[in-house]
Amino acid sequence: MRLLFRRARMLAALALALTSLVCLPACQERSNSSVVTINILGDRGANSFKPANIIVNLGTIVTWVNEDSQPHSVTAPGAFDSGMIAPNGGKWTWVAAMAGTFTYSSIVNPQMSGTLTVVVPPPQPPPASPGR
Repeated sequence: MRLLFRRARMLAALALALTSLVCLPACQERSNSSVVTINILGDRGANSFKPANIIVNLGTIVTWVNEDSQPHSVTAPGAFDSGMIAPNGGKWTWVAAMAGTFTYSSIVNPQMSGTLTVVVPPPQPPPASPGR
């Protein structure tokens, strides 16, 4: 009986882990806008940024707005570092000039994290010729 219970717990944990891996790309918000705003909400763990996970196109202008009463940074080592963003409406802007997935956090509180995925948009079809 004890072995059966242990096996069921292990299978449940494995199912949860696999669901998380499959869901991450699907759970990311997708924006086709050329300008995106991410709000810094403060120390709320995975909910510290809104949206916490987003996919944007290469060339998108991304602005983080600090809505918390404390200063924070937006830091993705090797990709970008805002320095300290002033509280109560301070802003920092970054142009998504390189493709990739960037997990960022605040140096004030590393538990505050978000993910920004920058993708190359698919080619657009040529415009239709007039009169055809």
